[in-house]
Amino acid sequence: MAAITIWEGERRVVCGNEYEFVKYVEFEGAELGSSWEEENSRGTHTTFYRTADGRVVVHVIRWSRWENEATYAYIHVFPSLIGVNGAAAMFWWEMERAGLIPPRTTALDEVQ
Repeated sequence: MAAITIWEGERRVVCGNEYEFVKYVEFEGAELGSSWEEENSRGTHTTFYRTADGRVVVHVIRWSRWENEATYAYIHVFPSLIGVNGAAAMFWWEMERAGLIPPRTTALDEVQ
């Protein structure tokens, strides 16, 4: 396990000046995978980590390249990847894109 530092909060550039309202969080863990989604110069980068005590940390960065739009980062902590209280309840598609869980498939006879 390695020391990992992530951040949460807001970063913004206004008229060439950078404003940062962030908090840094450090923990022992390992990166499980990440997914990237981009459309119209805005996007989301989601990274999954497992901590030394077995919890799952999800770091979500919602960014924009548009002038005066902020970049926001959020940290979510879950007891596991799968299950009622697991990360998959909120981040199923991101976990599929990151390769952490197999893609869902639907047979034609299952479609109603």
